[in-house]
Amino acid sequence: MNNVQLIGRVGQDPKVMGDGKVARFALATTERGYETKSGKKIEERTEWHTLVFFGNICKVIEQFVKTGSLISVKGSIHYNKWEDENKNIKYSTEIWCTDLELLGSKKASDGDNLEMTQYKSAEEDIPF
Repeated sequence: MNNVQLIGRVGQDPKVMGDGKVARFALATTERGYETKSGKKIEERTEWHTLVFFGNICKVIEQFVKTGSLISVKGSIHYNKWEDENKNIKYSTEIWCTDLELLGSKKASDGDNLEMTQYKSAEEDIPF
């Protein structure tokens, strides 16, 4: 089973392409630092993920998802391999998302009550 669930902050405003049927943007997720029982300090670590959405959900993304937005997504992981113009092999990883929850903006998370809004892609919009 290929399932991914992430909660994080949007790194830049989404790019919506293909007549509004594909949206792509980066999401930052952070694992908090901690100290082990033996006293070893583990530093906080941030990972960046490329998210891709398909279909009508892209209209919601274009309207409501902005840099700094706190969101939750569900989807599946996809690996890509290609050759660049210099014949170098390149790799990338994308999360093809089917579900989106808007958890709030960076400003709103400073203490306001957040209302969670959920969106789901229609099955016919998903290319897998």
